[in-house]
Amino acid sequence: MNAVSRRTLSLAILAALAVPGLALAQSASGDATTLDTVVVQAPIPKDTGTATKTDTPLVEVPQSISIVTARDLQDRGLHAVDEAMWYVAGAQGGVYGMDTRSEWLLVRGFQPARYLDGLALPIGTWSGQTRIEPYGMERIEVLKGPASVNYGAMPPGGLVNYVTKRPDADMPKEVELQVGSDAMKQVAFDVGGAVNESGTLLYRLTGLARNSDNFVDYIRDDRYYFAPALTWKPDEANELTVLARWQKADTKNGAGFLPSVGTLLPNPNGRISPSLYTGEPNTNDYVKTVAAIGYDFRHDFGGGTVFQQNVRFEDSKVDPTVMVVPWGYLGDNRTLYRYTWSIKEDAKTFGIDNNLQWRFASGAAEHTVLAGLDYRRLESDYSYGFGFDATGLDAFDPVYGTMPNAVPTFTGNTLQKTGQLGLYLQDQIRIGQWLLTVGGRQDWVGTDTNGQHQSDDKFSGRVGLTYLFDNGFAPYASWSQSFEVVSGTEAPQRGGKAFDPTTGEQVELGLKYQPAGGDVLLTLAAYEIKQNNVAVIDPDYVSYTIQQGQYRSRGAELEGRWNIGRSLSVHGAYAYIDSEVTKTTDPAMLGKRIPLQPRHSASLGGDYTVAGGALSGLGFGAGVRYVGTHFGDAANAWEAPSHTLFDASAHYDFGAWRFQLNVQNLTDKEYVGTCNSGDWCYYGYPRTVTATVRYAW
Repeated sequence: MNAVSRRTLSLAILAALAVPGLALAQSASGDATTLDTVVVQAPIPKDTGTATKTDTPLVEVPQSISIVTARDLQDRGLHAVDEAMWYVAGAQGGVYGMDTRSEWLLVRGFQPARYLDGLALPIGTWSGQTRIEPYGMERIEVLKGPASVNYGAMPPGGLVNYVTKRPDADMPKEVELQVGSDAMKQVAFDVGGAVNESGTLLYRLTGLARNSDNFVDYIRDDRYYFAPALTWKPDEANELTVLARWQKADTKNGAGFLPSVGTLLPNPNGRISPSLYTGEPNTNDYVKTVAAIGYDFRHDFGGGTVFQQNVRFEDSKVDPTVMVVPWGYLGDNRTLYRYTWSIKEDAKTFGIDNNLQWRFASGAAEHTVLAGLDYRRLESDYSYGFGFDATGLDAFDPVYGTMPNAVPTFTGNTLQKTGQLGLYLQDQIRIGQWLLTVGGRQDWVGTDTNGQHQSDDKFSGRVGLTYLFDNGFAPYASWSQSFEVVSGTEAPQRGGKAFDPTTGEQVELGLKYQPAGGDVLLTLAAYEIKQNNVAVIDPDYVSYTIQQGQYRSRGAELEGRWNIGRSLSVHGAYAYIDSEVTKTTDPAMLGKRIPLQPRHSASLGGDYTVAGGALSGLGFGAGVRYVGTHFGDAANAWEAPSHTLFDASAHYDFGAWRFQLNVQNLTDKEYVGTCNSGDWCYYGYPRTVTATVRYAW
């Protein structure tokens, strides 16, 4: 950060803190109205629609699920979904450091599927890591473990479902201004309510504009987000909500991909600066535009029968660009070898989910039956080209502007189309205090890659049993499955057979606790996931792969939230994950840990707000995060050290105003997040400071 940026940030922070300080002084001296006693408990989630596609209390779901609320996102001053995962048990966010282009998430050792409002987001080479704007989210739900029974093809780690903000007649309206590290300036608004006097037509407009630099030189992090929504509710039986979204990311590639010598390991020339930009100032642009429109429709037939339909079309484009990327040293431990890479991509997805829900009693049993049919189609058109005439770059004294003007042409193209049709059935059966959840799904998937067609069909199941004690405890046991389509074929010498889907299977035992008052939510879970049919190197035909691999991830998680009295909120998480390769054709790989997944991770945070008296509305928060050692590569040759980071916040509520200061990585600890190899290492998140002024009415 340059001197001007530091002065701008300092003035903004002082201004944000000076206003509440003045208000406090006025209140204490009697020149202003004394503040009323306030209740500042953080909301604790009680229900979810992600795990079962029905409105189900969290304690009744026989599977571990974590929810990050909109209040959490605001109170912690988060600007990326990666950051929201830092306090979720069994999840990792930002495993490759601060990436302004994409989100890099892990759940129980695997990359999760990404859904928005219950429908799959685009999956492509670059658009597959679509970055979601946190300000537009009502909550983020992390369902852990296989969940193909309701969603079809997905990884065994589970899914992250983003739930967008929707119209509400009683919603508060707000305008928010933020300034922060790296000359960040952001304005956001969220307004809505009834359009007509009868309240049958509701609207909501959510928007954001951001201009920011990054801790890496020459990289910007500009974002734009606009999401209008309209709900028509003519009567109690019918409701239609139209949801639209447009967002744009204007940033650059050029962070990370640094040699291990000079980052993770000593270098006689010194340590490479985390702010080193490895591209060229006039290259590496990364501009992604996303446009989406869809709707949710609900009709209640009465008598416990409800029909729901969820539809969305989305288009994600990455503008043509040329990137200059490093790949290790030239041999002197200071000059980076670089190559050029041209890309462009357009990914489209259409999804529709129809289901019918019946609630009825049969003897002593109460049933909630869900039957559904869904379809999704994904299309990705990715073009690329490589060039190898780039000049080197001194990692310790970079000089830019020596690149040739030639841009590599697009020499390769991957056009992939995938269609998935799924038929599912689920029954939640309650007999007294026992709750049995059982479901099954049949999927038919067709994939065309550059004209080559592949067909797959797969059945997935889930069974869960929960006992609901009157005091709020709910022990449970469950078994669930997942599958993922794998493109490609075996070696021609083996017949050239198309690959079967990889399959996932999980057994989970757990205990949830949420008493009637709802001031506590505690989840304890132990699980084992096995992923089969993993493609590994064919020992007889090494230029091909064969499906003879198995990964296993087993572990235990503890996660809780607790509102203590009117002033104190506490949240914590711990995860132990023992992941390894249990079957492979390469004996040297047997027993290796799954890349990027630490064995131990933990977090603890809290927030205290004065609830009465002259200081009413003044609060402070703190948090600590620990990530254990982990390997960045499949061979487990490159281990990143553990790190512990601290977060802090201060805030003051005065009438309709909130003034807030958030600091992540308080001590500005410099650490290496991970290394894929000796040539590619990535620094973790630096200290970031955000000052917020929010007005609500």
